[in-house]
Amino acid sequence: MSSNKNWIVVVGLMVFGVFARLIPHIPNFTPTESIAIFGAAYLGFRYLSYLLPLSLIFISDFVINNTIARPFFPEKSGIIWFDSYMIYTALAIVSIVFISKLMLRKVNFKNVLATVISGTIIFYLFTNFAAWAMPASIYPSHPGGLMMAYIAGLPFLKISLLGNLVFSGIMFGSMYLIEQKLVNKQSTIA
Repeated sequence: MSSNKNWIVVVGLMVFGVFARLIPHIPNFTPTESIAIFGAAYLGFRYLSYLLPLSLIFISDFVINNTIARPFFPEKSGIIWFDSYMIYTALAIVSIVFISKLMLRKVNFKNVLATVISGTIIFYLFTNFAAWAMPASIYPSHPGGLMMAYIAGLPFLKISLLGNLVFSGIMFGSMYLIEQKLVNKQSTIA
């Protein structure tokens, strides 16, 4: 597949992931980490592989924060452009892209599976740390409170892993099928 078509397909699949975050779903059954992992695997431009997932996640967070999650921000009036939790999300996404680039030098089932598991754990660690570290946290500000935050997040970790397995399967599987179809089409022409 030409790099131009490749880029369009990759971005299209990542945008699909953003829309999947915006439709009704089970809490944490989203492609957040999958978007970062997929982008890291297929976006050859170093900076774009970080900027595009960060931008897409920011856009979807903006929509979510100003619609269905609006009740979680009673102290804020007007449009919510940014909230401090987004720093931790961004750090998690950057870390996931970095790890994914190392783990997915060769895209195959085993590497994608290991990367999805790693990315899900990284996101869990960052976001549950944020739940503990935020000023309005419900968790005590000592190490025991941090452990409480991680324990409370375990059910969401399982759902997040399942969501990432499904969405990564869709994204990587779609990319594989598209590449195979183009290879078959080219061999038929030749």
